[in-house]
Amino acid sequence: MPRVTRGAFRYTVMAIPWGAPLIAAAVTTVLAVSGAGDNKAFPLQVGAVLLAGAAGFALDDPAFELLAASPTSLWRRRIGRIAVVLPPTIVLWALMALIVGSEGVEPTLTLVAILAGALGLALGISGVVGHRTRGRGGPFTAPVLLMAIIVSGVLPPALRPLPMGDIPGGWPALQVRWATAAVVGVIALLISSRDVVHRRIRSGAWRATDDG
Repeated sequence: MPRVTRGAFRYTVMAIPWGAPLIAAAVTTVLAVSGAGDNKAFPLQVGAVLLAGAAGFALDDPAFELLAASPTSLWRRRIGRIAVVLPPTIVLWALMALIVGSEGVEPTLTLVAILAGALGLALGISGVVGHRTRGRGGPFTAPVLLMAIIVSGVLPPALRPLPMGDIPGGWPALQVRWATAAVVGVIALLISSRDVVHRRIRSGAWRATDDG
């Protein structure tokens, strides 16, 4: 069993397109080094959005059509990819936060909420678009996420779902809105990961067993 686990992990790593995550990691590192000492929140906010947008590529699956009828469900394939990409993404952002420094507990918690919300939304966007584009939602993730943040910034502060600055209610309100964004993204990912073909295969297998 351990061999199977290591093999499955290795093949999952090989199947993920790493170009975008590596570029986002490089840009984030530059932001961390150049942004330390000034506005501490800005590089961490930008880094969160960049890393989240790049993480959306983890769900890109060139073999989508070939694996559509696989006994392994779409959700299990996706969760394996997410499990590979999320840890290094979180670790890299945490290292960036250590380099840039902190302005206090509440600002740090808010930045963590922004990272969680951006990641949740990015995976949700990638999951939904990927389900409609034969497994290639990654290229759409960052533009859609960025556009959502820009549109949010145009709205009055009290109505911004993805606020990057002060809003009525202060730090708790910022944290709640980004946590809500994370939940919305995860729900979208779950809904888009429903595997109708896999359920038919399972039900067909059960019918075959019953008939036998």
